[in-house]
Amino acid sequence: VQNASVLELKKALRRHIQLRQARQGGVQHLSWKYIWRTYHLTFAGEKLADDRKKLREYGIRNRDEVSFIKKLRK
Repeated sequence: VQNASVLELKKALRRHIQLRQARQGGVQHLSWKYIWRTYHLTFAGEKLADDRKKLREYGIRNRDEVSFIKKLRK
């Protein structure tokens, strides 16, 4: 959905990965708290840091790819 927020995208990613893991018989439980603490979600080199910001503000459309990058230590 074009007016979805980053938080809704994260929830959709979580659902998608859990369904895929269940179908493939992979790891049943992933610690999403650990994943969001350790990785940034990025699009076109820009971190999707604000969960309340809309996807269209970042320029994300249908079929665009987002990726995870590891956070640097402080």
